[in-house]
Amino acid sequence: MSSIIQDISEMGASLRVLMNMVNDVASLGSMYKGVGRVFLVGAGSSYYASMYAATHALRSRGRCILAVPSSEFIYYHSGLVDSSSLVVAISRSGETAETLEALRVAKGNGAGTVMLSISEGKGLNFIDHYVRVDVGQERSVVMTKSFIALSAAAAVLIDTIVGNNIDHGRVLSTLSSCIDGMLNDKGMLMTLSKVAGEWASGGVGRFIFLGHGSSYPMALESALKFEETSYTAVQALNALEFRHGPVATVGERQAIVVLNQSDAMSGSVIKLFNELNDRARGSETKVLMVTNVNGVNGSGVVKVNCSTGFGEWDSLALMVPVYLLAYHYALSKGVDVERPRNLVRVVKEF
Repeated sequence: MSSIIQDISEMGASLRVLMNMVNDVASLGSMYKGVGRVFLVGAGSSYYASMYAATHALRSRGRCILAVPSSEFIYYHSGLVDSSSLVVAISRSGETAETLEALRVAKGNGAGTVMLSISEGKGLNFIDHYVRVDVGQERSVVMTKSFIALSAAAAVLIDTIVGNNIDHGRVLSTLSSCIDGMLNDKGMLMTLSKVAGEWASGGVGRFIFLGHGSSYPMALESALKFEETSYTAVQALNALEFRHGPVATVGERQAIVVLNQSDAMSGSVIKLFNELNDRARGSETKVLMVTNVNGVNGSGVVKVNCSTGFGEWDSLALMVPVYLLAYHYALSKGVDVERPRNLVRVVKEF
């Protein structure tokens, strides 16, 4: 079994690790309920995990929480931080150069600082709270299980800070069971392998991922996974923005993947999906939707049978089929997924 598949297979277990420490994360969030500005920072997948967690603030009224890349925070946003602020960083290794510098700068401005990681801390004096979600070593250089675990941990923290009343133990239990179920669904696994193989054999070399709300960061993460594993040209967009220009590409040899969690916007996204199918009919454009919305089935739909009752949490489950599509597409193209070129486990300078 490849390293990336082993990591994916442990995604459900990684959420169960978080379940065992969810009260500790929530207690930390309670300490910062009265905080002023909150920034979430990270690099690569960790930045998208930050973006995802920030969407949880949308359920509250009157709280604006901003996610920015660590490097952007250092050069452009750090002047907004003072002693009333909190900066939450996400880093798989806990050693990412830009992310550590972002926390150092934030601490210098008097802000509270938190690091979320799956690795052991180094005892750095500019980090007030280091939270390790110990999901075990991630074998692949490509983030999968750590993305899910750290996204969820950051979401618990933000939910608590903004006062969202959510039973996180129940939500995480539901998600972990859903993920395990998908990974044991032979029909789904065969379908995903077949779709990815058809994309590769059909010469599809360009992808567009569409998401909305909490699945927009998932679209960005999906695009990154295809770039990392198969070196493919990929774009990620807010779903309804596709009509504003990119719709002109329908008809080209490409695949459009729509991520659609059940929430206030899902009906509009289904309408877009149907429109894309009509426009793409008879052309070289392939259209696929990954969704947990009830009543949506049929050709071109990968159904995720998972509902936590909260759309922003459901988005995490949509990543399982996408990670598997990325893996099988790279494999079908003959890419060595064990050794993605130019990637390193930790970026230690900038």
